Amino acid sequence: MPARRLLRIGDLSPADVDALLDAALWYFPHIAAGELKLTTLRGFSTLLMFFEPSTRTRVSFELAGKLLGSDTISVTSSGSSVEKGESVVDTAQTLSAMGFHIAVVRHRSADSVELFAEHFAGAVINGGAGRGEHPTQALLDAAVLTRAGMLEAGRHLAIAGDILHSRVARSNIALLTSRGVKVTLVAPPPLMPPAWRAEPPTGTVWETDLDRVLPEIDAVMMLRMQRERMGGGMLPPADEYSALYGLDARRLRLLRPDAVIMHPGPVNRGVEVVEAVFADSRCRINEQVTMGVALRCALLCWACGRPLIPEEGGL
Repeated sequence: MPARRLLRIGDLSPADVDALLDAALWYFPHIAAGELKLTTLRGFSTLLMFFEPSTRTRVSFELAGKLLGSDTISVTSSGSSVEKGESVVDTAQTLSAMGFHIAVVRHRSADSVELFAEHFAGAVINGGAGRGEHPTQALLDAAVLTRAGMLEAGRHLAIAGDILHSRVARSNIALLTSRGVKVTLVAPPPLMPPAWRAEPPTGTVWETDLDRVLPEIDAVMMLRMQRERMGGGMLPPADEYSALYGLDARRLRLLRPDAVIMHPGPVNRGVEVVEAVFADSRCRINEQVTMGVALRCALLCWACGRPLIPEEGGL
């Protein structure tokens, strides 16, 4: 079987997405209860190549691999031959020659993840690529929305914040609109991709007033300002940004009682969201973290061509 690739949401068929979401929802309660330990991926090796800092994505993949019995090795650019000038191609070919079955790759450049995949013999999963996509985050977000009964045609979700630099937004837009979910992008003009200001992606609309949007939506996904990717002239003061685009106590009251609040993390508390958000019953931020492990368990099985859900009694 040819090695599987997940570089963007479009690499998955609707049936693939359905199967992954169903499996993530199966894994979720077992992981939340701390009772998962399987041998599904015994004999398979997983390589985590993270050329950018990460906590949630890297650790959740590492934990998922270990819970499934995979030999999992984590490598960062610091301390690797990349620091000595080794190219992405040479790195991919070297690690491929070592026989790894799966590589999860995060890089500041989307092109570099594509290049790695071209020269690596095993399965490749995009763990976040520059201003490209972050497909596994969109999948876990979709699983959380499914659990809340929100991943349905006609539902309305807002993605608010730094859309310009957000690979999470790009992958979520692709997945959510494919399911008939209406997506409103809420951002000031400097934090919207220039082409999208004139013509937002199909199935989305652009809005600059968060207060106007919040009463109308079923779910809101807050994004952080990605200061590490911004030029100095693009950086608004944190308090000014928070006043316009932060989810504070007043804005919490604008949301419907049954709405869902999400954030892919890391969270800048007091900027995109205030402390009160975490105590709100509508907040699913910690659920997203747990679902991240569940979804990545399913995805590692998919990458290896193994059953996504163990047979009955497999725990």
